[in-house]
Amino acid sequence: MINDIADAAPWGLDAALAVAAALIGRRLARTKRQLREQSATATSQIQSRDAALAELNDTRLPAIVHAISQGEPLPPGRPPLDDFTKHLRTAEEQVVRALAEARDRAGQVSQGTLLAVTRTLQSLVNGQQVAVTDMINRHDSPEVVADLMVFDHTTGQVLRRTQSLAVACGAWPGKQHDPTPAFDVVRGALGRILDYRRVQITQPESNRAVIGRSVEGLVIALAELLENATRYSHPDTVVQVQFQQAHNGLSIVIDDAGVSLPPGARERARHFLSGEHPIDVTRLGDPPKIGFPVIGALARRYGFTASVDTPSPYGGVRAVVYLPSATLTDAVPQPPRTAAAAPPAPPNDQVAAAPVGSTAHGLPKRRRHAPTEAPAAAEPSARIRTPEQAAAPFDAFLRGTQAGRGQSHSTDEGNTLA
Repeated sequence: MINDIADAAPWGLDAALAVAAALIGRRLARTKRQLREQSATATSQIQSRDAALAELNDTRLPAIVHAISQGEPLPPGRPPLDDFTKHLRTAEEQVVRALAEARDRAGQVSQGTLLAVTRTLQSLVNGQQVAVTDMINRHDSPEVVADLMVFDHTTGQVLRRTQSLAVACGAWPGKQHDPTPAFDVVRGALGRILDYRRVQITQPESNRAVIGRSVEGLVIALAELLENATRYSHPDTVVQVQFQQAHNGLSIVIDDAGVSLPPGARERARHFLSGEHPIDVTRLGDPPKIGFPVIGALARRYGFTASVDTPSPYGGVRAVVYLPSATLTDAVPQPPRTAAAAPPAPPNDQVAAAPVGSTAHGLPKRRRHAPTEAPAAAEPSARIRTPEQAAAPFDAFLRGTQAGRGQSHSTDEGNTLA
């Protein structure tokens, strides 16, 4: 019996060893398989994280920087899938906040610096304009007045540009007018552009007036639109301005025969003219284009709207400024001012317009003289410019300038940054 057990022991041991070896082999195989799977998973995770880091570094961050610098919406990102991508998203949000804060600080510094310079220029230009106006009122020589009007016209353009810069910096024109007929408001805008002679205004059927609060902002907005219309159209063409009475307001329509806006520029104009987006002077281009942003800001503040969505009948751009009833009133007659002394009468062979007084809004009145047959002795003097002939080219501009800044007084409205 003992021998049988002794004989069987090696066989049992071999069997046990074989079973143990088989178990160990299966476990090793399973462990090896798990290690391979873990290695593959780790490799995949490493590759995924490398790809996420590469996307953040090469694509996301440059796109974010561009969007923030241009004021555009941030590009959409992929939803985080694991803790690592969640951490990347957190880091990305911190970068976005840091860039936005830096941009805001830079914008505030730029706006503050530009506004300070603009206010200084405005003060100088206002003083210069007062001095020129005083000289115009004191001098009787039409030649001197004509030269002063050229200087005053240039001053008006500088003033408009400083006002536009102030608006772009978050400040406001700072002037308050009495109610002014819409026709005179447009003429006032003409006094602040370079090529005013090319603009033809159709007299409106009704003499609706713009409320005093909105006059200065509307003058600046119309001047910007008229400047664009003359600048981007051929110098031999005419810019037409007409008034269209509406049930609940009045539209001022400006048509030029220049270059039509491409779709991208039209969309950009619509974006700024809406007035719904704050102006950032650091994102207005180089050189900065402030016209449409300024018009949009003024329109939103003073209650009118502006659009350049449709082409003009002449292939250019049609700009429409709509004044709702809340911005309009009836013109209020005012006592006429003291009549100015009439200049020497023109020769009988000239059809001249002699000033005989002022309108209710301080504009010079002129009376047409019927031509009569000139005596033969007066023929040689026809080559000499009469006082009326010397001043005639500036008559329309004088009326427009007086309409644009007459009867205005200072106000402390909104001289702070927006």
